[in-house]
Amino acid sequence: MAFAPDPVLERARSEGDEWQSWRAQRLSGITASDPPAIPAQDDVGGFIGPGGRPSPGATGEGLCHLKLLGLGGSGQAAIAADRLEEMRTPAGAWLDAPDEVPGDLDSAATARVWATASAACGLLSADRDPGSRALDLLRGESDQFGRFTGGGYPTFAAAGAYWQAEGPRSEIAEWALRWAREEGETWWGPWERATALTFWLGAGIPAEHPSVERFLDELADEAPGGGWTDDLGLSLRTLELLDAGGR
Repeated sequence: MAFAPDPVLERARSEGDEWQSWRAQRLSGITASDPPAIPAQDDVGGFIGPGGRPSPGATGEGLCHLKLLGLGGSGQAAIAADRLEEMRTPAGAWLDAPDEVPGDLDSAATARVWATASAACGLLSADRDPGSRALDLLRGESDQFGRFTGGGYPTFAAAGAYWQAEGPRSEIAEWALRWAREEGETWWGPWERATALTFWLGAGIPAEHPSVERFLDELADEAPGGGWTDDLGLSLRTLELLDAGGR
């Protein structure tokens, strides 16, 4: 059964929080009011990660999601970018605790690369400069196949960061996108694909790019007809990504 938007939008309006309801209105073509507070964002702009704390990695992804929704110039985006700049280490990078890394790989090295790649991608999407030091540090974390230390999530974010920093001809971005498309990891599911697409579309990578196109196809194929009954957030994010990808 093809993924149908109407049941998801109705659930978001009737069962979701104010933020989810606002997003459903936007997807329905209703002229939306100013966006409400985002439950996952704290009072000083940080987004809460899987470990329950404000996280540079989650905040970078949150900025890309806001850009995807046309909210790159919003107050929520401004304070998120401000918070990321405050969280930068003296070495010009970002750090997360291992339990703040989504997915299966949660080592200290993965957390460092995830936080820096995501923060850089998010700041660039908000027209802020992450600094050359962060990109230089990340460059040393990519192997000969394009995979960054930690695998999927850091690689998704790094691809978006280098695409924005160096332009569409960025060799390091293309290798990362190619690795995600052709190699990948067996445990990836719909949230991994949704996260990758959030970074890539938020970074301005065209929907026609082979990696974006493949992930959009796979996410649409994985989605149940009325969305995931136990995960309204994933269902709504999937609709937003397919909409942004012109599906």
